[in-house]
This record gives sequence, C-alpha cells and structure tokens, in this order.
Amino acid sequence: MTSDDLWRAALHDFNNLLASLQGVLDLSDPRLPLDARNRMRLEFSLEDGKSLIAMARALALDRHPEATLASWGEWKAGLEARLDPMSAMFRCPIELVDVGAEGAPWPTPQWQDWAAAFTRQILPWAAPGPVRLEATVSPEAWSLTWVGDAPLPLALQPEPPPEVSKNLPSFWLRIVSQRLGLSIQETPGGIVVQMARNLSLQ
Repeated sequence: MTSDDLWRAALHDFNNLLASLQGVLDLSDPRLPLDARNRMRLEFSLEDGKSLIAMARALALDRHPEATLASWGEWKAGLEARLDPMSAMFRCPIELVDVGAEGAPWPTPQWQDWAAAFTRQILPWAAPGPVRLEATVSPEAWSLTWVGDAPLPLALQPEPPPEVSKNLPSFWLRIVSQRLGLSIQETPGGIVVQMARNLSLQ
C-alpha cells in the first residue's frame, strides 16, 4: 500500500459515508424528528465514520494500540458492543458463542477490532443470517470461526487479485492481519482465523 493508495481509499470511503448520511436525510421528513429506523442508520453511519478515521490514522501513522489481556467475559462483551449496531443495521442476527473460550484471557483491543471489521466485510453475503461466530482457545492459539459459506474477502486472499477493492477496511484488515500474525483459512465449516498465543502477553 502506497500513500497514494491510502489517499484514494480515504477519499472513496468518506465519499460513500457522506452519501449514506445524505440518504438518511433524503428519506426523512424535514418537518419531523427522525424515526427509529433512520436514527439507527444515522448512528451506524457515524460509528462507521469513526472506525474509518481510526483505520486511516493507524495506516498513515503506523500507530496501533498496545495489546493487553482481558477475561473472556470482558472480551466477549467488548466484541458484542461492536457487532450489535451492524447486526441491527443489516437485520442479521450475530451470535458469539463460547465453544472453549474460557480457558485463558483474550487479547484486546485490536483482535476485537479486527473481528468486528471482518464481520462487517462478510455481512452482505451472510445476511439475513443468522451469523454464528464460535470462539475457542488452545495452548497454541486463540481461534474464531465464522460458521457458514460466506466467502473470504478478496483483500485477505493469499494473493489478492488485481481487481480487489482498494478501500480503508480492506487495507487495514490485511495489514493488521500481518501485524497480529493471523492465520486465515476457508474450511467446509466456515472461515477460521487463529492468532498465536504470544507468551509476552501471558
């Protein structure tokens, strides 16, 4: 990714964000308060914008939050807080399930941010869902499995094709995947992502 790629992606994504905000206004009666559906769309768009700003800052400055450890319960609550707005927006239930996650603390916050951003990328294919996200931990790795047949985003393919979308989330997901040393596999049961347990975090 070059600085020119980053500028083009930022302009493209923020143009789409403004179009989304304009869409909320166009669908609303200016004489009345926003109804619940349009208020949700507005809030989701604003949160999307905040996420894009955070991604752009991280990519431009190469600054990423320091990893800490949280209990499974805290980690789960943090990820669910990120997932709930997109679940409501896409009308697609997302269930985060413990299938062996209690055995160790989990790294935060970037592993949560990555999982949320990845879910956002596959939701258009997974909707109307439901999406089942299974979490487990072993002595070697933390693992998340997105159960189902949603395809792996092109940006995360081992060799992304030339036509891959050049947007901030795609750049950010790929770079943070490399930074965290994530292993990403498409399996018959879904997409499995593993993060090796770093002894320095124990």
